[in-house]
Amino acid sequence: MQTKEMLRRLSQPGGGVAFLGVAAIAYGISCFLQGGFATPWQPVPESLPFRQPLAYLSAGLLALGGAGLLNARTIRPAAMVLLILFALYDACYVLQLVGPPHNPVALLGLSEQSSVVVGSWAILLRIRGGGPAAVRTARIVFGLCSLNFALAHIAGLKLTANMIPAWFPGGQIFWALATGAGHLAVGLALIANRLAVPATRLGALMYVCFALFVWLTGAVTHPTEWLRWAGAAISLCMAAALWLVGDLLAARKAEI
Repeated sequence: MQTKEMLRRLSQPGGGVAFLGVAAIAYGISCFLQGGFATPWQPVPESLPFRQPLAYLSAGLLALGGAGLLNARTIRPAAMVLLILFALYDACYVLQLVGPPHNPVALLGLSEQSSVVVGSWAILLRIRGGGPAAVRTARIVFGLCSLNFALAHIAGLKLTANMIPAWFPGGQIFWALATGAGHLAVGLALIANRLAVPATRLGALMYVCFALFVWLTGAVTHPTEWLRWAGAAISLCMAAALWLVGDLLAARKAEI
């Protein structure tokens, strides 16, 4: 009975818009304090004209877009701002993929930014009442991103394990494998559309734990290393995006 009640509560829509708003504000502030683009999540070419002013503009738009999500009257334009901004970060990863030189690792960054694009799109789909095909596309695209996250955890097992605090109970390798399995489960649930909404909730919780224990622990001990704060913020943006996909699916299910 308790399991059914927990699943019922996890399947309720709500909370994702404010979640992404706060995360985007934190991301913008951390980028602004860093004084540049947050590499590797914003791999803007060094040769880009006016790169430094554009970095501050990017940071400002992140914070502005996040703030807009916290006001009911500005949610739609704010979601569009964040969607376009993260799509531009995506374009930078595409440039790395096509090269030269070719950088296959950029596929992971492409999936990270695409996940937030999908989350922002999910907000617009709820506002505009997008059709079943659009909702299905958002669900499957995020599912594919999750599968890529799982692949990255397994392929780069040692690197992933080194990111886990050594004091964490169970050992670093165990948690690297466990989180990889978590990404795999979320991806399969979204693509198959089986327990998809609870999967988004539990997956978002996993992302939040990653932000807390991998990024924020280092950020607290090295408070002026703003890249650590940016790492925590982008993880929270991804968590919020996954939650928003769950909100979209839950809302559509309630309408049926």
